[in-house]
Amino acid sequence: KSGYPAKMAKTSSHRLVFTKDRFLNLGDAIPSGTRDDAGVRLPFGGRCMVDSIYHNEAVGQFVVTISHYPEVKV
Repeated sequence: KSGYPAKMAKTSSHRLVFTKDRFLNLGDAIPSGTRDDAGVRLPFGGRCMVDSIYHNEAVGQFVVTISHYPEVKV
């Protein structure tokens, strides 16, 4: 166990790329385990939230940055 309080769950950041607009908004929750169009999968368990969305029109991609907050075991 680390010395951090349980409330400060470590987060990780993930980058998913979609070819179609998923109509996501900043702060939206995304189901854990979601795959993007390249097969990249979010971690299972915990909460996943949209941090940023970038539409790269030149290559027709929606690049979504997602924060993963693991479930805190008490």
